[in-house]
Amino acid sequence: MTDFSFLAYLPDPFVVQESRYFVKERDGSIHEMSARELGANTAPLIAYDVPALVDDLRRMQVQPPKHILDIGDALRLAVGLAKDEGGERRWDQWAALKSFFDVGADGNRFQRIVESRAKWPERSEQNRLLKEALAALERQWINLTDELRRLDEFCRFISVEWPLHGIFAYRQFMGVSVDPSSARNLLGQVAAEKYSAYREVAETINKSPTGLNFWNIHRYLNRTELAHLSEVDPGGRLQDAFELAASHSKFASSFLSLVKAGRDEAIVKRAVGENDRIYPVFHVLGTVSGRILVSDPYLQQLRRTYRSLVAPEVNSRLIYLDYAQFEPGVLAGLSGDRRLTEAYNGGDVYVALAEALFRDRGARPIAKRVFLAFSYGMTTERIAALLAGGDSSFAERQTYERKIEEFFKEYSGLEDYRLSQEKRLLDAGSVSSLLGNRRRRTGGGVLSWKEKRWALNHPVQSTASLIFKEGLVDVARELGEDKIVLPMHDAILLQLREDENLDRIVKLAADLMVTAFRRRLPSIRARVTVGSFAE
Repeated sequence: MTDFSFLAYLPDPFVVQESRYFVKERDGSIHEMSARELGANTAPLIAYDVPALVDDLRRMQVQPPKHILDIGDALRLAVGLAKDEGGERRWDQWAALKSFFDVGADGNRFQRIVESRAKWPERSEQNRLLKEALAALERQWINLTDELRRLDEFCRFISVEWPLHGIFAYRQFMGVSVDPSSARNLLGQVAAEKYSAYREVAETINKSPTGLNFWNIHRYLNRTELAHLSEVDPGGRLQDAFELAASHSKFASSFLSLVKAGRDEAIVKRAVGENDRIYPVFHVLGTVSGRILVSDPYLQQLRRTYRSLVAPEVNSRLIYLDYAQFEPGVLAGLSGDRRLTEAYNGGDVYVALAEALFRDRGARPIAKRVFLAFSYGMTTERIAALLAGGDSSFAERQTYERKIEEFFKEYSGLEDYRLSQEKRLLDAGSVSSLLGNRRRRTGGGVLSWKEKRWALNHPVQSTASLIFKEGLVDVARELGEDKIVLPMHDAILLQLREDENLDRIVKLAADLMVTAFRRRLPSIRARVTVGSFAE
């Protein structure tokens, strides 16, 4: 279905005015709806800032319309840039929408009113601005539709992204059940962890670590045993390096604990201030790779130690379904490497690497990090240095290098795939998943080291996102959107009633997820595990 109506609205978060909703139907007619009429609307609707709309409707206890679509996500898919490459500026849906108003001043004024930064005008002026917004929204959608079709992204947007908007608008409206008493206990626990880590970091760098993160800690690394990481790119890559070094570096372990405890504390605090429910925002296209992100609060980032914060509703149970070795499976399928496919289909790749490197199956978590670091472009020299430590001997580092090289030598198809994706990025200027969701480069000439890394990373991550999303859509269609509580990167948290046939439903959901994987990568015998959400 590609025939849409358009919704322009003025929300009233302070309950001073009456929220207003104008709809332009497919036949071109424009009329105003009440909140309840809007909630009952079954036509596919294009709107702006759907999370704000959902919050507005919740204040009136009206469920959002089932077929709602945020034009901001169409914009993000069309842009195809990462946040740190200018994407955030290009994603600004208000900046884009205002450019389609006949009069720029009207667009600016309308945005300020919607965001409660300007006084509401007289009703006749409200009507005029709402109609202008509808016209701008329709023009923008036509422009975006043309662009998405030109980029071969329209099919993905309609078949994959659009159904998820309704699923997560519903979940945002309903919220996520939490246990306030557990939250209070967890708050004390995480505060103690944060304080302990804070003291250890401060003692090492001889400075208060308040405000430090993976973007600015590198300037203090020369005071630690991680001085050899001072030249590593900040942000995500530096955190990856810390994760690898944490097994032998007290500073890496303490700083990771400080950062993660601070994040967990902020999430738990939100629950302490609520009754028994929080209302996070779901971003269907949360990253350039298409991953779903949950914010305000960032529930996906809760470590298992603190996940007991999330509680089932009365007479219900939480079920956690997780793709096993998701990324190696996707990488094996995309690369076509026969040996990696056999290793994945026949066992646990991470355990095999743990045994090869450490002769310890229990070292699977660190082996997983090594596998992904190598697969996404980190050199064996760097990995070996991180595993052995900054003050390790040359022989120790060389031993790790040799073991890593010997392990991955078995999977020569990975290197062939990496080179093919680099060539694709160089020739076409972009790489993508098996169905759209391309990421494009902003410059020309030879590829930078950063571009070479994401030339492989993006196809794997975006294809994993595609498979996961199609699995979610299938689960929601068969079991109902009310069953889905949280998407957790490559896992789904479901809530089932105690009086339901739990075994049958869990098996059906797991089978749907496996089918979604094999539909895209039929050579891979995907597995889904059923486990506990919290420790």
